[in-house]
Amino acid sequence: MKPLKFGLRVWIALTSVLSFLAGWMLLAHAGKPSPLIATQPPAFDASNSTSSIAPLPTLQPLPSLDDLTSGSATQLQSLPSIQSNPPASFFPSFRSRGS
Repeated sequence: MKPLKFGLRVWIALTSVLSFLAGWMLLAHAGKPSPLIATQPPAFDASNSTSSIAPLPTLQPLPSLDDLTSGSATQLQSLPSIQSNPPASFFPSFRSRGS
């Protein structure tokens, strides 16, 4: 029984390593993927300053940790109150009909 277990372990290890190496070789020799957009945008021309590209939007800066821990409640919004117990008619009671 021990030679069979040892043979199976060697066979599984050998096929695992060979499969990994074969997959690595296939991926290494594969061609580059086709581009997502077929046409390339025109090269940037410094002489053409009136470009149709819109400027990137800017976001407000994030508050620092000190601002958040200082207790400035004017920037924080309060959460709406949530009922702790839903109405009884919403959830029917569970009945096991005996033990």
